[in-house]
Amino acid sequence: MFDPRDPYERYYWHYESRRPLSLAQIIALGSVDAKTVALIWLLLENGASLTVAGPTDPQPGVGKTTTLNALLQFLPEGTALAYMAGMYEDFAFTQIEGIDPATTYALCNEVSDHLPIYMWGRVARRYLSLPALGYHIATSVHADTIDEVMRMYTRTLRVGAENARRLGIVVNIGLVGRLYPPRRRWFSTHFIQPNVNPTNPEAVEPLPLSLWDQVDDSFLHADDKILDEIANWLHISRQQLKEEVLKRQKMLEEASQGSGIDQEEMFEAVAAFREQQA
Repeated sequence: MFDPRDPYERYYWHYESRRPLSLAQIIALGSVDAKTVALIWLLLENGASLTVAGPTDPQPGVGKTTTLNALLQFLPEGTALAYMAGMYEDFAFTQIEGIDPATTYALCNEVSDHLPIYMWGRVARRYLSLPALGYHIATSVHADTIDEVMRMYTRTLRVGAENARRLGIVVNIGLVGRLYPPRRRWFSTHFIQPNVNPTNPEAVEPLPLSLWDQVDDSFLHADDKILDEIANWLHISRQQLKEEVLKRQKMLEEASQGSGIDQEEMFEAVAAFREQQA
C-alpha cells in the first residue's frame, strides 16, 4: 500500500513531478501573475479547498502536479496532509482519534478513471464530500474549462450542490503556442460561490478571480463585486482584502525576480512573511 513518506512512492503514485517548481519560478516563467497567486494564497491560508485542472487530451508535462505541489506551500501553518490511495482509499484517516478536520487537507493525486491509483465513482464522490465534514481537499482533474470541471463534479460524479459549493478554488491550466519548450498558462482561476443563490437554490456558481487574455498575454482580475463575495467568505472588508492581497503580491513579485527562488527558498520566504505579519 502507498507510503507517502517514501519519495519513490510519492513519484510512482503521481504525487510528485519530475521537475518541481516553486510559485515564484512559475510566476517568473509567465504562467501566471503575482496578483492572481496572492489572492489564491490568501484563500488557501484560510482553508479553501483546491482543484487544479488540465487538458482532457492528456499532454505530458502540462504541469498539474507541479502546480498543485507549489500551491500547497500556502496551506495554513500546522496543516496535516492525508494522502489518498486512489480506488483503494477507505477513508480510515477520518476515524483517527484526535484528528481535527479543520486543520486537515485530504490530498488526491487525481480524480479520474484513467488509473486505479486515481479516484473515481463512489470513492471520488465520498472524497469530494469531505469538506461537508469539515475537511479540506486538494486534487487535480482532466478538464479544459471551468464548465467541464463543474459538469464532472455535479453531473458525472453526482456531487450534490451543497457539497459542490464547498470545493473552493479551481485553476485551469494548459499549454499555448507551438514553440519549444512549451509555454504554460493559467487560463482561469475561479472560486466556487459557497452561498446559495435564493433565486436558483440548486445552482453552483464559480466566481472568476483571474482570466488569461491571450491577445496581450496578461491576466484580467476580479471586479469589486466578486471581491466583495470573497471578502464576505473571509469575514473581512473589501479594503482589508485588497491590502492583504497587495502585501502578498509584493512579496511574490520580489521572489519571482529573474528565474525566481526555488521551493526551499520559497518555503523560507513564506515562513518569514507570516512571522512578519504576526
